[in-house]
Amino acid sequence: MTELHFRETLSASGMDDLLRERGRVFVAFSGGADSSCLLFLMNRYCTENGIEINAAHVNHGIRGEEADRDETFCRDRCREMGIPLSVLRCDVPALAAERGQSLEECARSVRYAYFDELAGKDALIATAHNATDNLETVLFRMMRGTGLAGLCGIPPVREGRILRPLIRDSADSIRLWCSENGVPYVTDRTNLEAGCTRNRLRLNVLPQLREIFPDPEGAVSRMTGLLSMDAAYLAERAESSVGHDAASVPRDTLLSAHPAVASRILRSLAERAGGKTPEAQHTREILAMLKSGSAGSVSLPGSVRCVLTRSEIRMEPDARGSASQNSAAPETEVDLRQLPPGSGVLYEDGFCRILYSLGAAGTPPPEATNPGPEENIYKSSTTVSLCFDKICSTCRIRTRRPGDTVRYGGLTRRVKTLFSDRKLPPDLRAHLPLLEDGGGILWIPGFPPRDGTRWTGEGRTLVLTCQLRGADAFPLPQRHT
Repeated sequence: MTELHFRETLSASGMDDLLRERGRVFVAFSGGADSSCLLFLMNRYCTENGIEINAAHVNHGIRGEEADRDETFCRDRCREMGIPLSVLRCDVPALAAERGQSLEECARSVRYAYFDELAGKDALIATAHNATDNLETVLFRMMRGTGLAGLCGIPPVREGRILRPLIRDSADSIRLWCSENGVPYVTDRTNLEAGCTRNRLRLNVLPQLREIFPDPEGAVSRMTGLLSMDAAYLAERAESSVGHDAASVPRDTLLSAHPAVASRILRSLAERAGGKTPEAQHTREILAMLKSGSAGSVSLPGSVRCVLTRSEIRMEPDARGSASQNSAAPETEVDLRQLPPGSGVLYEDGFCRILYSLGAAGTPPPEATNPGPEENIYKSSTTVSLCFDKICSTCRIRTRRPGDTVRYGGLTRRVKTLFSDRKLPPDLRAHLPLLEDGGGILWIPGFPPRDGTRWTGEGRTLVLTCQLRGADAFPLPQRHT
């Protein structure tokens, strides 16, 4: 008979103590083999220890009749086991389109928001992540060049309330255990389709990996356990260097710290200031300024910036990032037929503005000129010359969305890849305006215009100039005429 590490994992990871202390848990129940196994084992454990157990199911509205079948299975199964079940039905495809997220990203955010709502402040949440999920996650992150935190994989306990009791058991061993113990489950056919990166890893890479290494899940689980201890130690060193509530640190403290500790000090300071985890490029830039003795600031994700003075390093709100987030509309429509001849402002928000100059047919491109006395706040710009007659009348101005592409130079290019290849800073990626007409993305400031729209000597000319606020150098070609 197959033996799982369920009880050992509860004890070794402190889940046992958390469950006894809180006395109430919600099990995320999709109906698949992993969650069916988890619900069975958690029900037996909770019954033995006087812990209240509930189940939660989310119907994402993605797989039609199959999703409804899974919901019915979960309702029937919980009724048989006498476990209260809460169900959320959500149109994730529509919500993902509204939010500009991928289906996977949106579905995950919906699930965890629902689990959090059900659990409140006191209850725990148990999910069925297993050792194969952990293996896939580590491989995926490794191929993207992750650091130590990414190589730590999926933690057994997250935020002191999300538990993963099956994290040491492989997907194969869980399915075999269900078969041996008569635990029914349903199969999500999308897990067998090689459409996304994780499925391609699961279906193509892991079988070949197992031909070389018989237990890759076990090997990676041991690795993530060891690396997690190292990461915890480094985080503890960083915390002790700055204190629990500090918003700044003496320059000498960071200068004398090992780079591994210094990067974690910066991460801790940024998160305390309300920002997101700085990327490696931010950390390198800050540490380079530190070593050179420079003063200045670096914008970080989450609308915060790192300020380096002669004596200290501190994190504070980034006024430019806040202004752009508060004042920029998610999408603006402009009817180009209504543009008056000459020059003017096509679009403006707290991050940038776009000027236009509309010329007569066959005339050289006119220059877009500043319409007012505020030119001193716009320190960098980039310009493009378009053929007005080859553009659809209605133009939308918006920021990047997942899946965006633009065609120039005879190739269709992913916008995400363009930004990554140019190493654009996150703040610029998040707020750089894209111009889109009925033919797709027309122009991204700093990049060539869409094929067939550049002014080549015939037709009316439309010159667009995108100006950025602030003194940061525009890291892109300045003109595409």
